[in-house]
Amino acid sequence: MTNLDDDTRWLHSDTDLLSGHGVNYSVTYLGSVEVLCSMKTLDFDNRTRVARDSIRLVCTAVGVATKERRKPDQSSSITQSMISTEPNLTHSHTAVQLTINTDSLVLKRLNDSHIFFSHKMEGISFASAGEHETKDYIAYVAKDNTNKRSCHVLSCKENESLDVITTIGQAFELRYNEYMQTQQGSVKSFENDEFLQQKRDDDINRSIPSNNQQQQQQTQGKWNTMNSPDVYKEKWFHGKIGRDEAELLLHNSGDFLVRESAKIPGQFILSGRHKDQFKHLLLVDPEGIIRTKDYEFDSIQHLISYHKSGNIPIVSADSELLLQTPVLRSK
Repeated sequence: MTNLDDDTRWLHSDTDLLSGHGVNYSVTYLGSVEVLCSMKTLDFDNRTRVARDSIRLVCTAVGVATKERRKPDQSSSITQSMISTEPNLTHSHTAVQLTINTDSLVLKRLNDSHIFFSHKMEGISFASAGEHETKDYIAYVAKDNTNKRSCHVLSCKENESLDVITTIGQAFELRYNEYMQTQQGSVKSFENDEFLQQKRDDDINRSIPSNNQQQQQQTQGKWNTMNSPDVYKEKWFHGKIGRDEAELLLHNSGDFLVRESAKIPGQFILSGRHKDQFKHLLLVDPEGIIRTKDYEFDSIQHLISYHKSGNIPIVSADSELLLQTPVLRSK
């Protein structure tokens, strides 16, 4: 959970990420796994499975111990039809500088500045951090020059993986905006481009024609198709009110409410009061998962119920918020 609000959405300025510039992270390249199908044919859960199973497969191959968290009766046959069972460990354990900008993701060896991967943003279709014991790893699916898809796995510095994913998300959005501006009035289409398909599906909350021309309802979320429609029915949900309006409703320590971001589709904000301080916490992380530092939740209601009924404070960065009294909307 991020201790931010809808006025501080990104980690970097847009200028830093424009083509010709870039934001750099020091990471370790571990390897890749060939993706055997188009990511456009997969729903969000299976895209995430591709990324996280690739992380697990590569980590196991290079000797990083991981625990199996699937239910014993869950078959891996579906995943095996989506990714190769043998990872490519070329360049494994290479210390690299990852440069992210609106043009591409570039992996450059630190010892001699040799660029061994430069993936154009249009060829990148999905990115995800790991989970649980692989939370410091990320994976992204990209096409190479021969249109072969691979899921590339990187190890990040401790607690930096979500920063990297968020930065990639910002570059995605800026690249998409550039595309929309240049294509106004043009019949040119990126209909078959996986990156923009992912943007349309998961980032801008639109219904688009599928390959068979039928409309499919897309849900909200920056990286996720996660949505919590029932949250709109909760009395402590106040809709798209702003930060200042929310603070006027929080009179006592322990008061809280949930509101919807007016600027970020699919994002919800928990506003609360701790003593004389107001807290505004983003509930949905860059992957679209509702989580705190220690736990993931099935829904916003689950998060609220867990902390309120258990009298468990939400700890984020240097702040603490105890959910005691929901502020109910008037209508």
